Amino acid sequence: MPTADRQTVEDTSFVQGLDARGIAWLFVILMPSSSYVAALSYIGDEWDAGNTQLGAVYSAYLAGYAVSALVVIPLTDRFGPKYVFILSACLSVMAQLLFPLTAYNMVMGAALRVLAGVGLVGIYMPGLRLISDRFPVHGKGLAIGSFVTAFYAANSVSLAATGGLMAALEWREAYLMMAVVSAAGVPIAYALVRTHRTVAGDRSSGRLDVGVLKNREARYLIIAYSLHAVELYAVRMWLPAFLMAAQLARGAGAADAAVTAAAVGGLALAAGAVGPLMGGMISDRWGRANSAIAIFALSGLCACMIGWTGDFPWAVIVALAVVYGWSIAADSAIYSTGITEVADRAQLGSTQAMQAFIGFMGGVVGPIILGGVLDLAPESIRWGLGFSLLGALAVLAVAVLSRLRSAPRSGLLAAGRG
Repeated sequence: MPTADRQTVEDTSFVQGLDARGIAWLFVILMPSSSYVAALSYIGDEWDAGNTQLGAVYSAYLAGYAVSALVVIPLTDRFGPKYVFILSACLSVMAQLLFPLTAYNMVMGAALRVLAGVGLVGIYMPGLRLISDRFPVHGKGLAIGSFVTAFYAANSVSLAATGGLMAALEWREAYLMMAVVSAAGVPIAYALVRTHRTVAGDRSSGRLDVGVLKNREARYLIIAYSLHAVELYAVRMWLPAFLMAAQLARGAGAADAAVTAAAVGGLALAAGAVGPLMGGMISDRWGRANSAIAIFALSGLCACMIGWTGDFPWAVIVALAVVYGWSIAADSAIYSTGITEVADRAQLGSTQAMQAFIGFMGGVVGPIILGGVLDLAPESIRWGLGFSLLGALAVLAVAVLSRLRSAPRSGLLAAGRG
């Protein structure tokens, strides 16, 4: 058997099980993933924290993901994903349960968010790798898009469900209920991977190899993914706050505005949830680079518009939020799929680790930068200026993706479609 085939010799029950069971598990384990955002206004009042500080606590989740990726993901090159997957599920649940019980200040809140991010990296990236192995060529964008869609959908359900619970409960009670539900994901995770078999690969030490960045095509994909993450996580955190501000400006009470903002924000993220599936399908047909360029351009246009619509009819704001929610997510699976196509198979773990680290460091700065604009800019223009700054990223992303399209090995993308 060739070395590349021996590298991950496994029972594919997990991958084949990524149907109803796998989707249900991802929903369960990520139920508290957006609870912090839903409760943001209450947490800010309780901790006496400004927007920049709240953005930093949110980004601690992404920082934990990014830094731990450098250690966790390369191990899958050597040992496979089974034990990383199960232990990460346990860590994620523990951190989410402790947040509403013990996070009474920014320090404890940020520390628990870091731990939750470490748990997430061992759930998400190994799952992408297993999907990639199951679909080596045709339909890979659709397959990975389905997995990412489930991930995004869980975030939208989390936001809307936590907001709904807060209509009757205190934020800590609502958060805790979502975290208790996620605990059921641990035995489900074990059931999904218990028959998985892996033998150690003989071409990888399991340590990070930063030399993977010499791969030109992978480097372009990682840069574009990082710009995508800046916008995605800034919008995930601050779009509900913008919607709440628009409701308050219309005379709504704080409690009603928070619930409405969570519901509409959940709707926008739900549109984003189907985005990776659609984006993956589009990129299978039209190519990774071309599809990502078109989608990023649309998200940039929406960003430049939405912050200035506070006085527009509510239906217009909701419609634009839904389109924006779709466009910031639709290209997500394209980058992850492209990495699996251009990376050396023996170094896929290291390439994914660099993608996760550089990409999510972009995600770390996005919410903080937008929070800083909201704190410093005049109130009349702060939302418009903040979102327009995100929109400017589209110009840079399109330039990077255009270079990817002309790179020598771009023919490896989407079975020759580039």
